[in-house]
Amino acid sequence: MRRLVFCAFLVVSFQNLYSQNIESFGITGGFNVPLTIDKGLDKDPRFRGNFLIRGTPIGFQYGYDKPGFGYVISPSFLSIGQKYTIVNTTGGDVGTRDISMNYFSVPVALKFHLNDLAFFRLSLVAAVNFCFLLDGKETFTHEAAKLKYPSGVSVPTDPGYIIAYDGVFVPSVTNQVYVSKDKYNSFQMFGGIGLRSELDLSEKWSVMLDGRANFAVFDSRNKAYLDQLQTPTGAADYNGSPGAPDLYGQRRDIFLSVTLGVSRIITTKPKFKERHTKPLPKVNYEKTKGMGGTGKTKSKGKSKSKKK
Repeated sequence: MRRLVFCAFLVVSFQNLYSQNIESFGITGGFNVPLTIDKGLDKDPRFRGNFLIRGTPIGFQYGYDKPGFGYVISPSFLSIGQKYTIVNTTGGDVGTRDISMNYFSVPVALKFHLNDLAFFRLSLVAAVNFCFLLDGKETFTHEAAKLKYPSGVSVPTDPGYIIAYDGVFVPSVTNQVYVSKDKYNSFQMFGGIGLRSELDLSEKWSVMLDGRANFAVFDSRNKAYLDQLQTPTGAADYNGSPGAPDLYGQRRDIFLSVTLGVSRIITTKPKFKERHTKPLPKVNYEKTKGMGGTGKTKSKGKSKSKKK
């Protein structure tokens, strides 16, 4: 008996949802874990990748769901870019290299519902994220130390940089801008995939949790700067040859994002339209003569026989 009741409940839930459309708008916030994949920095003995969490302070979202699928647009402020630990010639930590990019982000996502309960939706999400650069830079903060500059990388000629037989002595710096905003592309695009869960607290309010992996389509740095890295013509490197600011290598930014939000539901169901059946044709129920009151009838409009 309990099994039958449970099955009946499921059937009713799915029938109720069949015509359910949900339109909502709300605010979001969250954080992301950025990862910068740079083949040049990977080959540079001065740097080692570091784990970092960056916040996504506030964003907005508009969503529309139909049975089986939906979409959501969620513009927000986005901050990405990994931090690298700077290590000296003996492997000790002496500072950080901070890659920081701030974007105005406009993700457009399609949702494919994995379930369609009336109050809870779990969806597979595929998104395209259009990003417009607000600020971008790379800064050095480190103590006075001896670093191993690789061949091909320029040694600064500023006071305090001294080339030795086994490395370069560098002075203490704080938030020294090494790569400025003009070296970055003003536009970036990410592709994303993930899961999104939405729980309706009432007919008017819902909460959501969204987790995605996002992959950059382009190198974040512009062509002029990449050409500068590929063709060293700057200050001399450790060996006295022309150098470049960094070792050349393709770069792609990845970030894992977690977003939480609350939304106001403004439409839940379309208006129910009552179905009407066509009326039956009218029938004349007059008793026919000579039928002995059997209740047999003749149709209205039947022609009378002429008397001979």
